[in-house]
Amino acid sequence: METPSTTLTLSLISHTNMGKTTLARTLLRRDVGQVLDQAHVTLHNEQFTLLETPDGLRLNLWDTPGFGNSHKLLKRLQGRTNPIGWVVSQVWDRLADKPFWCSQQAIQNVRDEADVVLYLVNATEEPAMAGYLQPELDLLSWLNKPVIVLLNQTGLVDQDRHRHLEARWKHHWATQPIIHDVMSLDAFTRCWVQEGLLWGRLIHILPEDRRSLMKTMADAWLEHNLRILHTAMRHIAHLLIQTARDAETLPEERTAPSKKSLVRRAIQAMDQRLTQRIISLTTHLITLHSLSGEGGQTLQSRLEDVTVPGERKPWEEESFWGGLVSGAMAGLASDLATGGLSHGLFALGGAILGALGGTAYAKSQDEGDPQRISWIPDFLDRQTRDALLRYLAVTHCGRGRGDYSDPREFPLFWQQATEEILAQHTSTLHQAWILARAPLRDNQPDEAETFLIPILSTMAQQILLKFYPEAKEWLGQP
Repeated sequence: METPSTTLTLSLISHTNMGKTTLARTLLRRDVGQVLDQAHVTLHNEQFTLLETPDGLRLNLWDTPGFGNSHKLLKRLQGRTNPIGWVVSQVWDRLADKPFWCSQQAIQNVRDEADVVLYLVNATEEPAMAGYLQPELDLLSWLNKPVIVLLNQTGLVDQDRHRHLEARWKHHWATQPIIHDVMSLDAFTRCWVQEGLLWGRLIHILPEDRRSLMKTMADAWLEHNLRILHTAMRHIAHLLIQTARDAETLPEERTAPSKKSLVRRAIQAMDQRLTQRIISLTTHLITLHSLSGEGGQTLQSRLEDVTVPGERKPWEEESFWGGLVSGAMAGLASDLATGGLSHGLFALGGAILGALGGTAYAKSQDEGDPQRISWIPDFLDRQTRDALLRYLAVTHCGRGRGDYSDPREFPLFWQQATEEILAQHTSTLHQAWILARAPLRDNQPDEAETFLIPILSTMAQQILLKFYPEAKEWLGQP
């Protein structure tokens, strides 16, 4: 049986058709309720378990009916204290206006049971122009519960934009004592780190005798989500080390045209294997974050018609031709790894740089076997960047938006942050690529993957802290 000493209750409320159930699905990581583009879809309070610890501590979330006519709703609730008002509310409204009666019941229940109210608003609206806000503020005041305003529909924006939106809404509510905090939590694009920030703010606004309960649950939540992060990095490390080890050995050939054909086929084979690894990684990340979707199949459909590019010209120097092919193919595979997000720029740039530098068939020549083709370290660095960007895409996909699909392009501020962190770890990553080429020991853990996993975990946490610096207190470095 639940008791106040083991349970906290949050109520998610808003104007009707504002996206409460969509956000509830994202927070709960499962499909609940009914989501339709119309008013009054939710007619009753629906209670769900949001967090639960092994020793029985529980954080409940209520999805409530949306506010319609808040002024009328408040009058009905206030009038329940007299006999006539009670009859109108409990008899007339129940028969004549069922959604309105359900709203009364739900809001009364929030007042009786909720510890904190989460009030969802559309961040893109101008607060002063939204006429429904003042009546709903009166209703929130009647509830007499601490309120955190959640900004929905922010989209994927950088910290400056988040701060601007939050500042505008905080200014609007500055004189309202019932409003304790304002923060961004978009149902479509929230990241798990933002949920951790919400738990931290709940700790501060709860009564002192309830804070330790929330703190214990928040700690358990953090431990669970850090395990998910490290597991994600283990999957990424596996992809990268397998790619670093991947190679093709060419048979001895005397004629240059024949060798060129063999090189093209070898690179195609390596590309296909890399594509399958990327598909597998995407599937693991989707499942790990309790999402559904066809990210891997979408990527596969984009790659089905890809062929090795190259001009049929009598190159005077084999190194020039090989450099051109290698740079283009390394760039092409990088394009493929991003689902075509770079629009072929990596392939074009790689071709030019490869030709000028004579990179010799998109490979690093092993000293003992000049016929062996394998990916160069710079290419592996780019795969690291692309894998981390894909991780960000998955972690910023709210379940409320539906199935995950690969984004058409990554936000520029994601790319900049990832490349900045990558530059700080390049030398360490190159040690991992060297370890990957070392012989594997029988019945021993993969030394290269073991070495790489904590590096990737550190990089992922540093990138997340660039977007959510407020999480520094609890999203520490390993």
